[in-house]
Order: sequence, then C-alpha cells, then structure tokens
Amino acid sequence: MLSNDHHYRACDALFHGLAEVRWKEVDEGWVRYDPAAGQTFLIAPITRFVLDQLAHPGRHLSFSQLLACVLQEEPDADPDDCRQLVEFAIEALIGARLILSEPRPSLANP
Repeated sequence: MLSNDHHYRACDALFHGLAEVRWKEVDEGWVRYDPAAGQTFLIAPITRFVLDQLAHPGRHLSFSQLLACVLQEEPDADPDDCRQLVEFAIEALIGARLILSEPRPSLANP
C-alpha cells in the first residue's frame, strides 16, 4: 500500500522533448512513444488520468490527493476499487520512469 508520507511528481524528462512524444488512444488505453528514450508504453486510461494530474511542472500530489481526483471524476465508482487502481497506476508510472515518489515537501524552510 502506498503511503501519504510520499508525494508524486512527474519526472523532469517528461517535460523535455514533450513535442516529440506521441500519444495514441487505442482500445486498451493509450500508447505513449518517446523517440528520445526509444520506448513505447501501453497506459491504461486511469494511469493516463493520474499522469495528467501530475504533468504540470512543480506539482506534487499525495496518494490521497490523486485518489480524490479520480473519485471526483468518477463519483459513482467504488472507492476501494479506485484505491487499488490508483495504486496500480502509480506503480506503473514509477516503473515506466514517468513519475517519482518523494518525501512529502516541507512547508517551512529550515
């Protein structure tokens, strides 16, 4: 289970060369091809949604915040099912090196 002690953010590489990255919607979700990395990923729709929530420079969101975004988008969805799908999405995005898990950002400067 993922912890709220960590926040997630898009990898900096996601923003570099973004114009060259190609997305295509297919029956199974989305295909993402990054020619700079030479990699193609099949991304489920919920995984793409989670990535879109993080695909803004400087944005950090916790697991609870990402789950809330999904439940707001799909208010009739079962919360337990959504929790599991968001966990899978985060793990897939970390595995694809599209997002990072970091300790919760501090609000005060030391």
